[in-house]
Amino acid sequence: MNWYCLTLTAEQVAQGKLEECKEAFEGAFAAAKGPRTMALFKREMDGVVTLFFTPICRDHAADLLAAWGCASCERPSLIDLHLVVGHHEITYYMP
Repeated sequence: MNWYCLTLTAEQVAQGKLEECKEAFEGAFAAAKGPRTMALFKREMDGVVTLFFTPICRDHAADLLAAWGCASCERPSLIDLHLVVGHHEITYYMP
């Protein structure tokens, strides 16, 4: 199963794009009634933030993934990965 990712530059983060993405995703998560495997993660490195979306997001947030130009990617390593939206126990059953 493919994950999805979006890289935000330091400038985009400073302009509030990270918060915008988080709020929009929270809306999609709530509308989908919070599936246990639906989540948004982030990894920050040198001012750049990469957002990672679990595979089920294509079923509940496809419009957001498309609008943001998210790319398909492999499951990210848990190292330096932080949950932004989703259930805290997601790491126990990450797809």
